[in-house]
Amino acid sequence: MRFSRSARGACIGALAALLLPLALGGCGGGGGVVGTGSGTGDEGAEGIQYTPLGVCTAKFADLELRCPTDSPDPFRGTSNVRWSDADHSRDASALAVLEGNGAMLQLPCQQLAFRGNWGELPDGSVGFVGRYASPAAPEGKPAIVLVLPAPAEPTAVGWLEMVDASGATLFGPWRMRRVDGDSRFAACAP
Repeated sequence: MRFSRSARGACIGALAALLLPLALGGCGGGGGVVGTGSGTGDEGAEGIQYTPLGVCTAKFADLELRCPTDSPDPFRGTSNVRWSDADHSRDASALAVLEGNGAMLQLPCQQLAFRGNWGELPDGSVGFVGRYASPAAPEGKPAIVLVLPAPAEPTAVGWLEMVDASGATLFGPWRMRRVDGDSRFAACAP
């Protein structure tokens, strides 16, 4: 994926500012990025309980991920894969980077970044469970990114939707496609 230098610089700066609190939250004995299955570690806030799973066990794994075929380990993860909401008529506003059993979702124009791990929620649904940061929540908040099917869109991975612990939509949905070639972020409105 190729970006112009100014777009790349703006994206990197915005994402670094947003992801720094998430990365620092993982330091120390308490809180941090979800991944242990014990909740979000949010002091004073309801955590999102889940059981970690290998993303290569997901329904979309065979076509949309790069999973090793020589390992019986159910926690094996994918090699780096990118999904974008770009199509032939417009540039991307959302980019998801999946690697191992985790995903990072970036929306530079909204100054939104999410990082989470694949897992099963108590109700049996599955998704990426983690935290997002935005201008309204620079300290980060717990969230789930669901991968919803898009049966009417044969070229799409599916729809990504970010929800809170109660299932209420926070952001999205975005119709995502696997990106194997060049793509770029759309210019942000002033």
